Amino acid sequence: MKIYFLGISGTFMGNLAQIAKAQGHEVIGCDNKVYPPMSDELNSSGINFFQGYEEKNFVEADIYVIGNAISKENTILKEILRLKKKIISGPEWLYENILQNKKVIAVSGTHGKTTVTSMIAHSLVDNNFDPNYLIAGIPKKLDKSWNISEDEIFVIEADEYDTCFFDKRPKFFHYSPTILLVNNIEYDHADIYENIEMIEDNFFELIKTMPSNSRVLVNEHRVSERFKNNLVTYKFETKLQFLSIDASNIHEENKLLAAYAIEEFLPKDKVLSSLEDYKGVKRRFETIFENENFKLIDDFAHHPTAIEETIKMATEQTDNLILIIELGSNSMKKGIHDERLLNIFKNQNVCTINASANQRKIFANHAQELTKADVAKICTTETKKKTILMCGNRNFQGFQKLILDELIK
Repeated sequence: MKIYFLGISGTFMGNLAQIAKAQGHEVIGCDNKVYPPMSDELNSSGINFFQGYEEKNFVEADIYVIGNAISKENTILKEILRLKKKIISGPEWLYENILQNKKVIAVSGTHGKTTVTSMIAHSLVDNNFDPNYLIAGIPKKLDKSWNISEDEIFVIEADEYDTCFFDKRPKFFHYSPTILLVNNIEYDHADIYENIEMIEDNFFELIKTMPSNSRVLVNEHRVSERFKNNLVTYKFETKLQFLSIDASNIHEENKLLAAYAIEEFLPKDKVLSSLEDYKGVKRRFETIFENENFKLIDDFAHHPTAIEETIKMATEQTDNLILIIELGSNSMKKGIHDERLLNIFKNQNVCTINASANQRKIFANHAQELTKADVAKICTTETKKKTILMCGNRNFQGFQKLILDELIK
């Protein structure tokens, strides 16, 4: 079958394309821009792709997998619809072709999905399983971000973001999980959700669909009382288990969550032992430069809670910290989290990237917008070793490269 992936450069869609290729399909795709590492991965898999949503990049195919970033106004999508071609969302394609025959371990939550998913996959591989998995990041010790095998287990991130332009339900509705881990639920994705209750209600509806041979694990200290009360007062078919996690930091908490998620396949002590050798995922508290004077850490945190937890890990290592926060997500840019960010900034040495004019006024006494002139100051050697922590889910508008170049001089 010839499959065209529209929006192929995203982590989910790019990995899905590689899975389809590994299954023997002819795969082609298109995106506005395709950057490394995804461009390298697609090329190494033998997948041809176009750059630019122009009509000339439309190609005849048997089916078109439409990414959730593709709007109705996309030129190629318009052509696909005009010709009445068969379309499907990425999550639906994954379910129809693979997940429906697997025991799906779905890792959900506002943050931590990638880390916990990769921890589970790492632990299973380390104990001689050959699990299927799909990780929205680049694990440092596993061969790649995805794996397809004959094993019954499939580990996947259960994203609460919408599926596609024609299916506004969260992606996780398509995964039919056997085990659902609810790590945390907080307000985010302000472009599609008006409040946290809307997000919680989608989780509730998902749990209602789960059969009697399934399990739901809820990290009870990371969800609201409203959500917990709704769960305990409804008679679900699935088995509910509330987890009370006592850990020194978010990294240790994630290890325990991974262990609970696969306890029917591996004893907890074996999981925790395997995770002693866990190397993490790129852009998750990743040290990308270190010498005797500086340490530069890159982290994907883009929600106040995740930023707080990341700062906590950093301050366990240093008391000379510079925090650089990119306001890249829709919720950040809309100012939804300004009050919480302000409280975080009060106790830190902070620079922002991409703050609006109004946000710069709000943060003025505690943070400044990063400029090229600031880079040299940040990279000035001090008596005490300096840690630079950069948090965000975009590309820091090139500032990370500027800082790296200055440190490497």
